[in-house]
Amino acid sequence: MVSFPIVLLKSTWFWIFCVIIIIAGTYYPFIPDHYYYYKPTLNWLNQYGLITGVANIKWSIGQMSVFHIIQAGLDQTIDLFQRINVFFSILFLVYIFERKAYLLLLVIPIYFFFIQTSSPDVAIIYMSLIIVNELFFNYKEDNYKILFLISVFTFTIKPVAFWLPIWIFFAGFFLNKKELTDYRIYLFPALFIVLFLIKNVIASSTLFYPLAFTRLNTYWLTDLRFLELSDENASVLTFHKFFTKDAISTMSFFQKIYYWLSIKEFRTIINWIIILTVAVFGIFSFIKKNTVYLLLWIIILIKMIVTFIFSGQFRFLLDGVYPLLFIMFHHVRISKVKTIVAGFLFSILFLTLISYPSLFKQRIPGLKLTEWMKGFSKDTLLLPGKYNEKKHTQAKIGNLEFNISAYVFIFDTPPPAFNYYRLNQFYSLGVFPQMKDTNNIRRGYYMKTLEAEEKEKLKEIIREYYPE
Repeated sequence: MVSFPIVLLKSTWFWIFCVIIIIAGTYYPFIPDHYYYYKPTLNWLNQYGLITGVANIKWSIGQMSVFHIIQAGLDQTIDLFQRINVFFSILFLVYIFERKAYLLLLVIPIYFFFIQTSSPDVAIIYMSLIIVNELFFNYKEDNYKILFLISVFTFTIKPVAFWLPIWIFFAGFFLNKKELTDYRIYLFPALFIVLFLIKNVIASSTLFYPLAFTRLNTYWLTDLRFLELSDENASVLTFHKFFTKDAISTMSFFQKIYYWLSIKEFRTIINWIIILTVAVFGIFSFIKKNTVYLLLWIIILIKMIVTFIFSGQFRFLLDGVYPLLFIMFHHVRISKVKTIVAGFLFSILFLTLISYPSLFKQRIPGLKLTEWMKGFSKDTLLLPGKYNEKKHTQAKIGNLEFNISAYVFIFDTPPPAFNYYRLNQFYSLGVFPQMKDTNNIRRGYYMKTLEAEEKEKLKEIIREYYPE
């Protein structure tokens, strides 16, 4: 699709944006997902690889995104500081300048919040925008196969992008119908899907993590109560923890939408922007009388409804919203210089905000993200920011030896590791993970009902390491 343009190396603006991205990428990671899911997942992959039933240790690790598998493959060679998203951002920058799609420069600064981490969100946003730009504004019939392949790969990175391959497939009926009859176009996408399903089954015994109804009854399927807790947590996070699971269960679909758009939180503003963007694009599509635009709008609308049913967190919706904004603004004639300058000013603004989070907190008090920001540190210019390992101790229940984290997050404690919340959860439910074969970790883990003595021992461990 795109070859590296040598002339790009002579572009001053390109190098300016590169430097800004690299500086932003050296900062300390500051989003909770990095500590809660990304780093623990990478610890498992780097130490043991993909392990059967690893979701029994921690349900969230059962996701094991393809993106993290790629990151783990680079950790010991060219990406020691796990900054793969800096690399992705620069590749996206190359694409922007090569295609002269300068509007996309406005997207990169928003992800200065994420590029210090191994967040899959960055990759799926970039790839969805590239696919939309190629399909609408640089389309060639020969590229349809690769666009379909990339869309399926994007889905395997994070299933919330399920709309992308569906849209590309149906768009083919209007753009390149003859390709759809060629079975070869489906070979590699089918291979990606099969590997994705196998990976999910190995890690969590579900075909589509974390959907409980796709579970398979294997010996490593975790206790179903953990799946229920996961579903409940997703519902609670939809409303920023303003309502309990019981209160949410009594709401109708339209009541949920009402509260989703009325809670006094900064994120509610983003929810409104998402709704208005989709509504305006629908009107825009009818005015343009563009069938593929209408198709995209319908599929994004379906994506929003399906996603909202499971968990209406706005971050799960953005991969479908950015392309709509990009398409609409693409039809507004703005000069190259003005767009690049706007992208530069936007980058400086966001770099300043993450450098000095106190400014961010003053302007947007309700933005809890600032609680995780450390801000600018001259030391990170020489060595990317990385927090020191927290203290941990060891214990054993049944045949499982594990580490106990002294911190709420277990981002650097060697796996298998638990914190107080997880240990207390095991105690309350009366279960605990065990190794299938103590001599072969590849056999993985399963969930076992605790015997009376084991439960008492677990209670003593909790009291010893987390005294009230």
